[in-house]
Amino acid sequence: MRKTCCIVILCFFYAAAAAQSVAVINGKPVELKEFMWVYQKHRPGSGKTTLTQLISFLNIYVDFKLKVLDACNLQLDKDSTYLAEVKNYEAAFVASLPADLQQRDHSLVINEYKEALLLFNISERKIWDIMADSESDIHNYYTSNVTVYDSKPYDEVKSDVAADFQQQLECNWVTALRNKYKVTIDQTALQRLIR
Repeated sequence: MRKTCCIVILCFFYAAAAAQSVAVINGKPVELKEFMWVYQKHRPGSGKTTLTQLISFLNIYVDFKLKVLDACNLQLDKDSTYLAEVKNYEAAFVASLPADLQQRDHSLVINEYKEALLLFNISERKIWDIMADSESDIHNYYTSNVTVYDSKPYDEVKSDVAADFQQQLECNWVTALRNKYKVTIDQTALQRLIR
């Protein structure tokens, strides 16, 4: 009986947490508070927010969270250099704030830094290191898409081709992550945000 009560209580807490989220990524909710904090920091313009804008931004944020999840699955969050950088940043952040502001949004700022650092580290592995060693792949990409570049010589459009190839790597990575991990977006929660 005790075990059943515990399960029911845990289900209630999970349902309450899910109700306070805008999405669930691989079983982990993206909290409404976190999403709105990030959205308001990066929000384009100051007009009324539309559902389309929220969904668009949330999809970008979900892609970001998927990349962070990928980094954690590769144990990059356990790396000693990463842990030292986070510790140093948090100490500097706390020291720079007035005492009365040290608790407000502290966890959101630190989490944002941690995740941004993980994104940088995983992007280095998944994109930039590949780009550095892929001159022939970039040239092959150009050859396959030469009409996109108006048949200009490779040397003339090399930087554009490299940027497009990098974008293709990024798209492939995000597609693989979206296929690997379950993502659920709560459109009802998003609609409540615009009312």
